[in-house]
Amino acid sequence: MSTMAQYRVLADYEVHDPHPLRLAAGVPVTVERKDLSWPGWVWVEAAGQAGWIPENRLREPDAAETVTDRPFDGADLSARRGDLLRVLESAPGWVCAEDGAGRRGWFPLFNLRPFPQT
Repeated sequence: MSTMAQYRVLADYEVHDPHPLRLAAGVPVTVERKDLSWPGWVWVEAAGQAGWIPENRLREPDAAETVTDRPFDGADLSARRGDLLRVLESAPGWVCAEDGAGRRGWFPLFNLRPFPQT
């Protein structure tokens, strides 16, 4: 999937997490478990927070104790069926995208179709 491409939302998606994980680069984290439903994501505890983060954001993704390699904002993005999203980054099964109003967040890839469709 190329970044900066546009995708159409297939079904409404509402944000479920009012307190997303937000970490700066270089923050020590404890990796608690891998996500079996979303390979490539791990549950971490850090700086008084806990949540899912892509393994590629960790300096040593297989270590029990590691640090974030770069900043991470785990906020989800709500969108309605038919909306267009611009993909900024991808992680296994998810994309970080921006909507037409400039809101950014993570969105499930299964709920998107390339636009324009070829």
